[in-house]
Amino acid sequence: MSATGKRGSGTDGQAERPYRPTERQCALLILRLIQAREEDLENKGPKRRVSRARFSQNRIRRLCGRSQISNDFLAEIQEHLLAAGWALFCVGPTYYALINLESVQGWSRISSKRIADELKLVPRGEFPWNKYEDLLIAQENDTAQEAEEIELMDPE
Repeated sequence: MSATGKRGSGTDGQAERPYRPTERQCALLILRLIQAREEDLENKGPKRRVSRARFSQNRIRRLCGRSQISNDFLAEIQEHLLAAGWALFCVGPTYYALINLESVQGWSRISSKRIADELKLVPRGEFPWNKYEDLLIAQENDTAQEAEEIELMDPE
């Protein structure tokens, strides 16, 4: 790799290929983008921490310098982000979400005790699946979104 951060010698007449960051470096770039967003917010008013963000698939690919991101590569990025206190996960065919783990700590927990009797029906093949099928259908949200979403997407 040359001092410019590119691979290839460049002396044999072949074009140098752009440097492709490692999984760890991609995680660093994602966190740097969050840090830059926090700096922008600070310049506009009181200091605010970014606790969540949405990334387009294209943004992740560009940050990582790749046309495709394999599942294994993404899993490694997720591991590095988890170690730094962030969870990255897919939220649809074209987006990823990033959430700070500290913000999740205050969320309420849900115990399965509420449906313990119904869960006993599952191994016997007697659970009324059809009764709950509508739970898998996306619900319309008519209310205004309570929390501001910070989108770190490509400009249109």
